[in-house]
Amino acid sequence: MMKVVRVIVEKLCVVITIILIYENALVFYQHLFPYWWSRGFYGRFFFNFILGHWLLVNTVRHYYLAISKSPGFVSDLKKDLSSVDESKYTKCLKCNITRPPRAHHCKICDKCVLRFDHHCPWINNCVGYRNHVHFFLFCIYMAMIAAFSTIAAQQQFQLVMFHDQILFRLFDPILQPYNMTVAVIEHNTIGPITGVLTLFLFIINLVAMGLVLSLTIWQMSLITKGQTCVEEKIDKSIMINNQQQRRRFYDYGWKGNWKRFFEINTFPELLIRLLIPYTFQPKSDGTQWTLKDNK
Repeated sequence: MMKVVRVIVEKLCVVITIILIYENALVFYQHLFPYWWSRGFYGRFFFNFILGHWLLVNTVRHYYLAISKSPGFVSDLKKDLSSVDESKYTKCLKCNITRPPRAHHCKICDKCVLRFDHHCPWINNCVGYRNHVHFFLFCIYMAMIAAFSTIAAQQQFQLVMFHDQILFRLFDPILQPYNMTVAVIEHNTIGPITGVLTLFLFIINLVAMGLVLSLTIWQMSLITKGQTCVEEKIDKSIMINNQQQRRRFYDYGWKGNWKRFFEINTFPELLIRLLIPYTFQPKSDGTQWTLKDNK
């Protein structure tokens, strides 16, 4: 029963994410682009048209790849790990498979995942070696597109919806929800339902922006330390129980960690990886990880 509920919840999370992306695009297509064009604001129109579509394409592309790409299941590896004579390899007691370093078992998928980070309901998939880059870039672009449509366009959208009037500031829908609800309901240029939905749209975008931004910052801190979510939890558990120092076995310094995460060597390569939404192709099979003391 719990498995069925979990499947339904994860499918619902994906639907909610798609709706959030869609409604951000809809605000511009249905309201802002026609408004700017009809008023002769061509510079603003083309700037937001180009920037908005770049954010939208990257968000949709990386979200699709984070969902559709395999995170890198150990069971899908073509080489046989059972005969590997390596002290670094371990045996998973849950799925009875030999796994390389940094691979951990996902209790949701019931499989071991290469460089396992966590299982994310918002992509209905594990985050592992093969799709971690796309998940991280999706978080960045989702936060950016939410900020773009909420902060950059909030006054312009109000001018369209409330007939050249601005009823609330950026954080008023959260700080003063009752007063703002009364203000939009009593506004005489649009109906109360449209006003409340407009206010609700801003609240959802603000909340989504805050949550995704928090997740992005957390992911950035892990990448900077050369750790995954699971490794950080194990590290903290060891420190609490055994009072030992942190054991960041794969910490090559913040520059080295970011290079290893994106698998790049130069700054132009990093810019291409960040700005162009192409498919990330891992350079290795995800089984060999050099310890920082052995580099």
